[in-house]
This record gives sequence, structure tokens and C-alpha cells, in this order.
Amino acid sequence: MPKGGARINSGPPPDPKSLRSSAQAAAGDWLTLPAGGHVGPVPIWPFPKGSTRERAVWAKLWRTPQAAAWVKLSVWPNDVALFVRLSVDAEQGDIKAASEARQWNDRLGLNPDAMLRKRWRISTDEVEAKRKPAEVKRTSSRSRLKVVDGGS
Repeated sequence: MPKGGARINSGPPPDPKSLRSSAQAAAGDWLTLPAGGHVGPVPIWPFPKGSTRERAVWAKLWRTPQAAAWVKLSVWPNDVALFVRLSVDAEQGDIKAASEARQWNDRLGLNPDAMLRKRWRISTDEVEAKRKPAEVKRTSSRSRLKVVDGGS
């Protein structure tokens, strides 16, 4: 199986938090994608014609974290364009296109299950995590009560 490729085995997808997966991750078996998405140039639409909607979906897809994997793994832009075309046709009610688009969605790693099977994970945005205020640990009013000796 090529690194970052789809798994052919049946069974549940790998758990990135398991000990075995952690050992494999240390060995570089997982591909970490940038949380901010792909920042390189968006490839030129590869088909002779393309609707305004297709080109908008195309541009949006090439800014996802998965697009960074497509560039790294040399996924053909035609494969992504085919997914775009099928997705736009599915939006218009084409049931056959919807079924094909769902399959391409998996092949391109565009959903969480597909990402697990491909061993892709999105990096944590450390700056964003630091911006979020720490959660305040709330205690019940009962735990704040103190026993007072009332002996008179």
C-alpha cells in the first residue's frame, strides 16, 4: 500500500489515539495536513468548459487541508475536477452523479472516515488553542460549604 493511500482491508479504520497507531505515527505512517488548508497556487481548471459553480467549488476545494495531501501525493487535478463536476451535477438532483460524487469524496479523503483510512490527520492550530480561554472548573455549591461548630 502506498503511503497515504486508501486501505483495501475491511474492518474499522485505524484509531490515531491507539498505542499501535501512535507507534506508527512516530514512524511517520500518518500524514499531517495543515489546519489552515493548502496555501499554494490553485491549479488551473483542467477541463475545456466549466460552469461558474464548478469553478467556485474547485477554488474552495483547493484551500482545504486535503488539498495539501493531493499536492504532496501527486493526485491528478483531473480527479478533483471530476469530483467537482459530479458534485455540482448532484446539487442539481442527478442521483447517479450523487452516488459517484460520494465515492470520489472518499477517494479524495474529504470526510473524517476516509481521512482515518488514509491515515491523514489535520494539525492542531496551536495559536487558536492558546487564544481560547481556559475552561473554568465549576464546583457545586455543596462542595463549597464548610462545617461550622455551632456549640454554644
